[in-house]
Amino acid sequence: MRRGSIFVILFVLVAIGIVAASQFVRSQPALEVRIAVSPLAEAWVRAAADGFNATTPLVNGTQPVAVRVQVQDEVAVWRASPPLWSSAQHPTAWMPALASSLDYAREARLPYEALAPSTAQTLLMWGIFESRAGVDSAGAALDWEQAQAIAAAERWDALPGGRSDWGFVKFAFSAPENAVGGVGVLLSGAGGYAQTAGLTPDATNDAAFRAWLQPVLASVPNFNTLGQDPAAALTRGPSVGEIALLPESQWLTNLSGILAREPIRLSYPAFPVIFEFPLAVWSDATTPAAERAAIELFAAWLLEPSQQEAAQRFGLRPASGSVGAASPLFSAGASVGVLPAPDLSQRIQPPNRDALIRLLAWAGSAR
Repeated sequence: MRRGSIFVILFVLVAIGIVAASQFVRSQPALEVRIAVSPLAEAWVRAAADGFNATTPLVNGTQPVAVRVQVQDEVAVWRASPPLWSSAQHPTAWMPALASSLDYAREARLPYEALAPSTAQTLLMWGIFESRAGVDSAGAALDWEQAQAIAAAERWDALPGGRSDWGFVKFAFSAPENAVGGVGVLLSGAGGYAQTAGLTPDATNDAAFRAWLQPVLASVPNFNTLGQDPAAALTRGPSVGEIALLPESQWLTNLSGILAREPIRLSYPAFPVIFEFPLAVWSDATTPAAERAAIELFAAWLLEPSQQEAAQRFGLRPASGSVGAASPLFSAGASVGVLPAPDLSQRIQPPNRDALIRLLAWAGSAR
C-alpha cells in the first residue's frame, strides 16, 4: 500500500474517532446547575436558558451542562431568619433584581459572588390613567410630591377636578414585604421625600417621612389582588388602581391591555430605582469547579448581543447603553412617556440591610 494512502486512511480514522468521542461526550447526562431568578427577569432568563441548553455547552471541553431556572423573589432570601438558603441547600447561582441584595445576602452569611454586576436593567415608573391625570394635583409629570398629595386627600372629589363617582384614591404596587417591586416603592419614596439619592438608616427611619408615606400605603385597596405583576391587574382599568409605581418592564409587557381600557401617562421619578439583575455564584469551598464554570459560561451567554437584544422583547433594557431603535415594546411605549435613555444620574442608593428590614416591618404594620 502506498504511503500516501496510509496517511489518508489514518486521517479518516482519526477524524472518525474525534467525531465519535465528541458524540459520546455530548450524549452523557448533563450536569444540572440551578439558578434562582427574580420574577422581574424570569421570562427572559427562561428563554435564554433554553437557548443556552440547546447548544449543549461543555465545561472543560468534556462535561455537558444545563441551566435550570427557579423563581425566587429576593426579599424572602435576605429577610428570612433563619436564612432561606444554607450551605447544604442553595441554588448554585442567583439573579436578584437589586444589586444591593447581594450585599444583604452576604450580611446574612450567604456567600454569593457577583460574576456579572448587571445582565439587564429596568426601573420604576409612575403611571396614572388619563382621566385622573386631569386633576390639578396630578401635574404634567407625576412624581412623589403630587402622588403623596393625592393619596393624602383620600377621595378624588376632595381634589380640584376630581369626581365623586371615582370614590377613594387607589394606588397599585406590589406588597413590599413580598416583592422587590414594592421594596423599590419604599426606597423611591424615601428618596423623593428627602430629595436625595443616598439613603441612610436615619432617612428611612425618620418618623416624619413615615407619616408622609403612610397615606400612599393605605391607598392600595388589596395587595393580594395586585400580586407580583400589578400592571397585569391594571388591564382591568381604573377600578383596580388609578396611580401606580411599577417596574418599566411590567408596564411595557402589559401596555397594550392597559391602553385597551383607557389611555395612561407614564413618567420617571427624579430619583430612579434601578433593578440591575446581577448574576452571582455561591462561592465557598463546597462549590464544585464545574458548576462555577457552568455559571460563568451562562453569564457570558446572557451578555452576548443577541441575548441583550432579546431582553428588550421582554421589556428589559440592556445591561449598558440605550434600547434599540427598533425595539417593539419600547417603541410602543414612547407615546405614553417611555424614554430610550432616561436620566439615571440620581439613582437611589439603598441603606444597609438592617435599616431596610426595619422599614419593611413598619410598612407591614402601617397599612
